[in-house]
Amino acid sequence: MWKLQDRVKIDTMIYEQFLLSLCLWREVRGQSQAARAAVAAVIRNRSTDAEHRWPKTIPGVILQPRQFSSFNAGDPNAVLFPVPSNVQDWEAWQDCCDVATMPLTADPTQGANSYESEPAGMLPRWADPEKITVIIGPFRFYKL
Repeated sequence: MWKLQDRVKIDTMIYEQFLLSLCLWREVRGQSQAARAAVAAVIRNRSTDAEHRWPKTIPGVILQPRQFSSFNAGDPNAVLFPVPSNVQDWEAWQDCCDVATMPLTADPTQGANSYESEPAGMLPRWADPEKITVIIGPFRFYKL
C-alpha cells in the first residue's frame, strides 16, 4: 500500500526531472550531451549553494525570475515544448530526459553556478574571465 509521503516524493521527483529536462531542451537542445550535462550541473550546483544565493530545489532554481532566459516572459523559447512530430526536437528531448534522470557522479563544470554563450562584446556584467571553470561547446561556465 502506498503511503502519501511516498507518493509525494515520487511526484516531486518526476516534476523535478520534467522541469530539468524542459530547461535543458529549451536552453541547450542543439548542443552536445556534454553541454547538456554541464547545464544540469549548474542547476544542481545552484540548488546546493552553500551561500544560499538560489532556491534549494531544482524547480526553484529554474523558475527563479530572470535566471534562465527560456523561462522568462517574452523569450521565444518560453512557449516552446517538444513534440513527437518534430523528429530532431523529439530526439533532443529524449537526450535531455536522459541527462535529467542521470545521477550526477562527477561535476563536469568543476563547481560552476553560471554559464553564458554570448559573443565577446556582449558578455553579461557578471562574466569574469578569471572565474571560468570550463568551456564546453559555445558555453563558458563560471564559479561566482
